[in-house]
Amino acid sequence: MSGYERLTRKIGAPWSGAAAWASILDDGSLELELFDHSQEAANSLGGDVAWIYTVEPPRIARLMTLLGVADEAALLAAFAERFPHIHAVRDWLKGEAIPFTERFDSQA
Repeated sequence: MSGYERLTRKIGAPWSGAAAWASILDDGSLELELFDHSQEAANSLGGDVAWIYTVEPPRIARLMTLLGVADEAALLAAFAERFPHIHAVRDWLKGEAIPFTERFDSQA
């Protein structure tokens, strides 16, 4: 994860051999991280890799409104409980036109 986490919740991963988390960082941003430690990643990408999606702090209030939650802990819980995996969260962000950055870490 790219910053210090204030709050973290495990969320669904889209395939076996992967893990995903949603975190609120110390700067107030939301970070979604998909860590792939599968054999497929090792074979095709040379090792463990990660995709990190970051939503900046000014967008968090809108996320809470859209999901009908009152605080950051409830926001992370909503991602874990309402979406089957991190790609569904990412696709929902796109569908709601919530800007986010995407970073790929080939040395995770």
